[in-house]
Amino acid sequence: MDQQQLKAIEYRCIQEEQPFCTAACPIHVDVRAFMAALAKGDLREARRVLDRTMPFPEIIGRICDQPCSSFCKRGEIGDPLAIAGLERYCVTHSTAVLKPPKLPAKGGTIAIIGGGLSGMTAALDLGRKGRKATLISTASGLGGSLHNYPEEQLPHATLQQAATLLEGYGIALQFEAVLDAEALAVLRTTYDALYFDCDEIDLHPLFDSVQTDPLTLALSQTGCFAGGGSPVDASFSVIKQVEDGRRAALTIERYLQKVSLTAQREKEGACATRMYTVTSGIAPAAQIIPADAATGYTATEAQEEAGRCIHCECMECVKQCAYLREYKEYPKTLIRKIYNNQAIVQGTHNANRMINACSLCGQCTVLCPHDFPVADVCRSTRQEMVQAHHMPPSAHDFALEDMRFSLSSFCTLSRHQPGTESSRFVFYPGCQLAGSSPETVKNVYNYLTEQLEGGVGLMLGCCGIPAHWAGEEQLFSDTMEGFKAEIERLGNPIVITACSSCLSIFEEFADALSVRSLWEVLDTLELPARPDALPGRSLTLHDPCTARHQEALRTSVRNLCGKLGLNIVEHDFSGTLTDCCGYGGLMQFANPQLGAKAATVKAERSEWDGLAYCAMCRDNLAAGGNRVAHLLDYIFPEPDAAEPLDRKNPGFSQRHENRARLQQQLLTTLWREASTPEPEHKSIRLILTEDVLNLLNSRHILEEDVQKVIHQAELTGKHLINPDNDHRLARYKPIRVTYWVEYQPTDQGYVVCTAYSHRMLLPEEKP
Repeated sequence: MDQQQLKAIEYRCIQEEQPFCTAACPIHVDVRAFMAALAKGDLREARRVLDRTMPFPEIIGRICDQPCSSFCKRGEIGDPLAIAGLERYCVTHSTAVLKPPKLPAKGGTIAIIGGGLSGMTAALDLGRKGRKATLISTASGLGGSLHNYPEEQLPHATLQQAATLLEGYGIALQFEAVLDAEALAVLRTTYDALYFDCDEIDLHPLFDSVQTDPLTLALSQTGCFAGGGSPVDASFSVIKQVEDGRRAALTIERYLQKVSLTAQREKEGACATRMYTVTSGIAPAAQIIPADAATGYTATEAQEEAGRCIHCECMECVKQCAYLREYKEYPKTLIRKIYNNQAIVQGTHNANRMINACSLCGQCTVLCPHDFPVADVCRSTRQEMVQAHHMPPSAHDFALEDMRFSLSSFCTLSRHQPGTESSRFVFYPGCQLAGSSPETVKNVYNYLTEQLEGGVGLMLGCCGIPAHWAGEEQLFSDTMEGFKAEIERLGNPIVITACSSCLSIFEEFADALSVRSLWEVLDTLELPARPDALPGRSLTLHDPCTARHQEALRTSVRNLCGKLGLNIVEHDFSGTLTDCCGYGGLMQFANPQLGAKAATVKAERSEWDGLAYCAMCRDNLAAGGNRVAHLLDYIFPEPDAAEPLDRKNPGFSQRHENRARLQQQLLTTLWREASTPEPEHKSIRLILTEDVLNLLNSRHILEEDVQKVIHQAELTGKHLINPDNDHRLARYKPIRVTYWVEYQPTDQGYVVCTAYSHRMLLPEEKP
């Protein structure tokens, strides 16, 4: 990304947009922060919030007419917040804690004519900017129409405090002035700019035309500005007076600097916001009414009323995404960190891990009201950093080796249906189903050959999506080209895939091929007869993230569940809103702990047992101790098999073994061909406890890797012996991963005590 692209993407994230109340407030008081402080009983911090934006909190806080109230989102689920009442409580029970500094003195002279709230605000803002301003009033003191408020609501002492504050910023105060045409002429020659507060000054006797520009408050006479409104006007507003004074001060500052008076002023005053806040699920709550209306809120009442604030924000993606919560980011801050890591520092350990840990599932984009493309940015960043050699290979190395094994001669198979020389269809189960449940692959294939006419071929392998996720585009391209070439060699049959990931990747990168989902095919056929009826149980259906945009596939799955008599429970985050099990984007390899969290989040969407139709979803959810079945387990039940809900996660080693055994069995039983001979290290018999098996799986060490280490050590005699227990320690480095195994030979085999590995490639080494 360049800076322009970055800003365009950042703009889609609305988390930093103003909440509705602040946007509706003409001076943009941070009501959300104000309420948060009061809800905690932190009166000092609440006052600090008001001091930041209110020019005269002691005055405005007592009489604010709260135009923001009608925009309060709490009003959708009860009464809006009593913002004005809480402001009054705050300023009544506190003193100023924040005094904005005065900037160094600047040139130019300004006359503020009229001492109403608008003129006072303009004078204060200009004084803080270092401008020399004089406030001239025809009255005997400050305030204008403020004197209409009763003493108990607005004590006159607050106006004296305002005068003291203005003088502290160098504002000269002149009272009981006479203003007529002659005096106006003198003022126009004496001062560089004039601002008229219409709360006190009637412009009609002074000017032929009193039309003001609504954006700049400029009159037709150069250097003259007016605002504030007349107190006899029905639309007169206290907070609008303050807005006009602040708007006039900025206009005069620009006027004196001789820059544009209109540029980039869209956010001044009450404005629109793109903030998106969901209120469904929040309990309605009525406004807390002060027990004594005359004195207003007590501390307890104020805290309770402020506690009703729902603290408007978006965060819809963060609420559901384990990845964003893990790294404590929302999309805008995440993308900024990714950009800095890629373009500036060119790769750091923490940022690289963050980039690699995204599941690329796209749930956040669907949830975002502006379709923020987190997954697209993370994946393209991986690709660019891999190409620039700024991305260490360790995060995805195991997954890519697993993919290469699935594409090796030990696992791949491509044949027409036995006894045929052409195929109208070819069944492509995908590497994960073959690794998770090889018997199911055989059952599905046999069923398809019986049901479909024209010949059904079979292909075993991997679609290459791990390389695509890892940013290894050359490897992915080579894999995809190899797949397409093999389909062409088979005569371009219709590809039937059981994997939604394969389906999505083929539709995107092999769109010239004809590809159908196994579920849509099964939905058109008569299902095989079961030996017994399924109990009418309720199961939570877990859609895989790669089926998010595959509506026809999801519909067929639900149809099949109905035909089987399964009572499917849908939760709020199924279908297009479904989340990832931790495998997508290779999350569980880049950040295993996060991958486990993602699986937990998905499993806990419902209290019922689960049903998946993605092999990785089923296995990852089962790995967390959840009872989850695969839909094919119910369509093609194995005789005397255990309850499908209790099938364990096979783990990485068993998946490898299952793929290789599946290929061997199919070649020998269906096609009567010799399978690839097993390598010598497969003769090493391992003795593994359950704890060691779990340890190997968590460390991404295959049993075959352990066999290679022990075979090499026993063959060469290169190992260390612990004299205390006779355990042997050996290492082996087939490519870039060095494996260490502690083991002990026995008559029955080799007892594995522990194993670990490190993945690195020294600069002088070649892979």
